[in-house]
Amino acid sequence: QYQVNIIVSGHDHAFMRTYPMIGNELDPTGKGPIYLTLGAGGNREQHTAGFIHKHQEPWVAKRDNDEYGFGKLFVANATHARFRWVRDGTPRAGVQDDVWLENQLFVDE
Repeated sequence: QYQVNIIVSGHDHAFMRTYPMIGNELDPTGKGPIYLTLGAGGNREQHTAGFIHKHQEPWVAKRDNDEYGFGKLFVANATHARFRWVRDGTPRAGVQDDVWLENQLFVDE
């Protein structure tokens, strides 16, 4: 309806990327928006411990609520963008999620 590809939010003290969604469900066409939660400036206080399930939900493509990190979004052109989640400040530092996103408004069917 609103022609949105990516929704970026924060303040969850965690990282999460969903699969394409429509409302509160997976979008079977794969053309719904992807939600990125980028709030992992740290989770030392364990804010997410009480409300994130032990196992990843079916609509979650990738998540991390343990570590510090940041996201990088590179818009290559009108049809493609690359998103990378980079964990830092730990022995497991480095790219933990790397995905190319298609702009569904310009991709031919």
